[in-house]
Amino acid sequence: MWGAHVEPLVSSRPFAWNGVVVELFRARDVDVAVQYSEHVVSLQLRGPVDLFQRRNGRAFQRTMHVGDIIITPVGEPKVFRHQEEVDVVKLRVDPSFLERIVEDMGPRPTGQIEILDNFGTRDAIIEDIARRLLAELNAEGLASRMYVESLANQLAIHLLRHYSSAKKLPEDSSNRLPQYKLQRAMDYINDNLREDLSLERISDALSMSPYHFAHLFKQSAGLAPHGYVIQRRMERAKSLLRDTDLSITQIAHQVGCSNQSHFSTVFRRFTGQTPRRYRSER
Repeated sequence: MWGAHVEPLVSSRPFAWNGVVVELFRARDVDVAVQYSEHVVSLQLRGPVDLFQRRNGRAFQRTMHVGDIIITPVGEPKVFRHQEEVDVVKLRVDPSFLERIVEDMGPRPTGQIEILDNFGTRDAIIEDIARRLLAELNAEGLASRMYVESLANQLAIHLLRHYSSAKKLPEDSSNRLPQYKLQRAMDYINDNLREDLSLERISDALSMSPYHFAHLFKQSAGLAPHGYVIQRRMERAKSLLRDTDLSITQIAHQVGCSNQSHFSTVFRRFTGQTPRRYRSER
């Protein structure tokens, strides 16, 4: 069984990502009752598996296939069981994170907004987000925290629009950042490339919410914030490799990588060359 009794194969908890925890589980012969303190979105990565679930007095049984999704809101405990071995990625979304997204989106709908149960749905958007989050957990990128925050925002908005009690939510504005705020954001990023940048830190510098900053920055710059950070870090790394005698380890730290190995992996992913080869050819 899993839940409180089985550790995930991998978990994002050590990274303390904002808004979402990503965990990969493998288990078989499961018969367990669990109660979640977060909204949980589960994506089936292996199948088929005959899964039984009982929650809120309602029982469901279904053969789950790869790509099937279960959405379990905070609240009543649930019982589920199966015999086959399965791999499942779970996205745990903090209710307070969803609450902040609702507040940032504009005029609040009347009444309390609740996430709704869904057992065995197919949703290409959620599947894509879950697989991207799992990939980022397994292979940390050059702007992991910001990229994850962006994906968490997308997931939250999708859940609120399609799997909640809200009848209608405000649509995203097509406004842009004022030029001075766009420049301030770019300056902040360029001055802090060696730091563990996050949407929250940058948006705080602009006195904005992370959700609005991310949306308006992309409208204004043509790139999502994490994409801009990666671009600037790559350009800074190339410049340091060309024009200085700093060691590759020193350059890695200058562009926000924890070590030379991580930097070399990411640099090659984006340039097709190792840092050492790039430097030697120039």
